[in-house]
Amino acid sequence: MNTYNTKIYIGLLAALAVSLSASWIYWDGLGLAPEIVVGAVVFSVLILIGEIFPIRVSGQGTVGVWDIGLVAAIAAVGPIWAALAAIPAALYAGKNELLRLVFEVSHIVIITFLAGMVFSLTSEPLLLGADASTPHLVYGTLAASIIVGSSNKLIVANLLKIKYGRSLRETWREDMSPYLLSDALNALTAGFGVLALIVYGPVVALVAVGGAIGSQVIVYRSRDQLRENRDLKKRILSLEESLTNSNLTFGTMIIQDLGRRDGQTHRHAVATSAYAADIAREMQLEETTAERLRMAGMLHNIGMFSLPEEIISATGRLNSLARNEVEQHPARGEQALAAVPEFQEMASWVRWHHERPDGRGYPDKLRSPWIPVEAKILAVAQAYAAMIADRPHRPGISPAEAREKLHAGVDTEFDGVVVRAFTRILDNANEGYRMADDYRFLFPEPGSQRLSEAALPERESSPSSE
Repeated sequence: MNTYNTKIYIGLLAALAVSLSASWIYWDGLGLAPEIVVGAVVFSVLILIGEIFPIRVSGQGTVGVWDIGLVAAIAAVGPIWAALAAIPAALYAGKNELLRLVFEVSHIVIITFLAGMVFSLTSEPLLLGADASTPHLVYGTLAASIIVGSSNKLIVANLLKIKYGRSLRETWREDMSPYLLSDALNALTAGFGVLALIVYGPVVALVAVGGAIGSQVIVYRSRDQLRENRDLKKRILSLEESLTNSNLTFGTMIIQDLGRRDGQTHRHAVATSAYAADIAREMQLEETTAERLRMAGMLHNIGMFSLPEEIISATGRLNSLARNEVEQHPARGEQALAAVPEFQEMASWVRWHHERPDGRGYPDKLRSPWIPVEAKILAVAQAYAAMIADRPHRPGISPAEAREKLHAGVDTEFDGVVVRAFTRILDNANEGYRMADDYRFLFPEPGSQRLSEAALPERESSPSSE
């Protein structure tokens, strides 16, 4: 919560409210006719009652009709007295909290004068002897109602952005766009309420107020329905996540078994997993993509499971037939993962994690424009992890040498953008991260925890902190 910026924002609102009030009084006068004062008192009581005794529209939802009362007050007594009439309700809404009190008073005054300016373009207030035609009064009321609703939402949306960091897009999606129809009904209710008051008197006008209440009921029932839909969506996502984790657990068991056979596949998998996810974040890909790359890195060699034992455990140079078998493991991995609906997107990344920008990779010899960026990330992550790891037939090389080999292969074996992103990560990492040899790179026990929580690198802010 940003308290300092919130105070500045509310202070600016207060200054604007004072400026609008002073300007209107200076240019238009206060107007102390008895009928104006009496009308303001009546509207003040009505607005306050609506604030104190909101109408229950659902199990936990209550609404007031202050906006309809405010628009009616603007149309009847003008913005100055309408603002004064609304202040008691604002004071009640602010309660005993000073900052909220200033906000409630300031924002109700601002939207009242903004709506009053629009209304004054078509007509004078009814109790000030308006001589405009009935259509002008109705149109002015409709316009004022729209301004009240839109300016109120804008002021509150800015407060949410400043105070809680909530984006305007999120506020629009969650709190504005679903209720545009109901807001339009409110504006029509206010307009026809004034029309009923002029033509038929206050009794019929009360029917219009009932319409306002009905529209508010629609708003809150819509919100309840949206909330239920969100809860249902969360439950569905939770179920999908459970299925994904179950399939992932099975996959890690296979990788763990491969590690028992050759002594290194599981360690290589967890290092590739961590590096791939971090590269994705460094390249500012979406978090969901980063986590999928974490899973893809863990499972990228799952196609090796079908290879003969003598190839998996071989320590010398492979002959052409054995090499051909090894080069088919990305395609076999794709087949295994594509059978799981949740892994279908990752399957193509696994198939192409040995492709090269120069077209000399395998299994499909794709050139750079046709290789997905996720597959390029896997290629760099798994290559670095393989180079620094000790193998039965050779010791691992140093992180510095591995970086040199990555840069030497830029635009031939590896994508340059990905290599540079990984280099930035290594520049700010400690030695344990560069060597993939500390507790953060322990292989997760299948089923013991989510993969995203395992081997999560904790990079230092600078090399000097090592």
